[in-house]
Amino acid sequence: MEKLAPTVYPSMIARACTALDESPLFRDMPDGYFRVIFRIIKKINLIRPNSPIVASRATIAQESGKSVETVHRVIRWLEDRALIERVQKARAGLRGSSSPLIPTSKLLDALLLTDRTHAGKTPVVMPAPRHATVSNIPTGASAEQGSARFESFGKLKLPADLGWLVRDNGLQSTGVLQLMRLAKQSKQRLSDVVGATRKYLEKLEGRQLYAYLRALLGRNRDFGPRAQAASSAALEQQVQDYLQEKAAAFAGQTFQNRDATLLVTVDACGMLLEERAGRRAARPMCQSFLDAIAAGRLIARRDA
Repeated sequence: MEKLAPTVYPSMIARACTALDESPLFRDMPDGYFRVIFRIIKKINLIRPNSPIVASRATIAQESGKSVETVHRVIRWLEDRALIERVQKARAGLRGSSSPLIPTSKLLDALLLTDRTHAGKTPVVMPAPRHATVSNIPTGASAEQGSARFESFGKLKLPADLGWLVRDNGLQSTGVLQLMRLAKQSKQRLSDVVGATRKYLEKLEGRQLYAYLRALLGRNRDFGPRAQAASSAALEQQVQDYLQEKAAAFAGQTFQNRDATLLVTVDACGMLLEERAGRRAARPMCQSFLDAIAAGRLIARRDA
């Protein structure tokens, strides 16, 4: 048999696997569970980390070298500790149902997949169900409730997308709260102003940064559309970077569907070369191809 090249995973997945061994949340986990959880981690979508993992229990068992019963025990262990959730879904056109695994914020935090202070590419985490109470929201932050996560600075909590102003650029946390109140008075969100002007703000520090933001808030301009455009552009770039990483990881590999009527080869340039019923086509690396692999609709071909 031809020896297959090892799969190269994105740096954030590799870091998440390392964090698993270091996290206190997993200290009481049986050693036999590690390989199963590693396989689950490697199926997390870095674009939307808390989207469902649709791989079947049988696929996870095969890839981890464990039994399906062990996979079920691992899933129950994770579920009992609120590290994953399961949602029962009826299979369209088929009998029965499936229960995709959904990583919770607790798991993503433990794996450093929501940590903005590490690694270059920050994953986009879709808002989790809101269970927050009024006590979770810092004074003056009501205009920033669109920010799903908060970061602590001493006794104060700030929206996570504003944390870098304090952590990296020396702005006082109390100054951020004052700016949030000013933004609210001008019927804006400080997060929108910061998101739309970040490339200029990163060059400033401390009082200069505070003065610049205060001046922006006094211009009576609507930064919402600009912030949305900047966010969309950043997300699009992140998607492209992720797809490029996957293209490099799968380069030279061929995948097939269950009845081998479709072959898909990833060439050195990251293009998908498809062959079905004697017809050939080519298309760029895309998320639907990765989803098909994750769901087990496409499997790696092992040629003799």
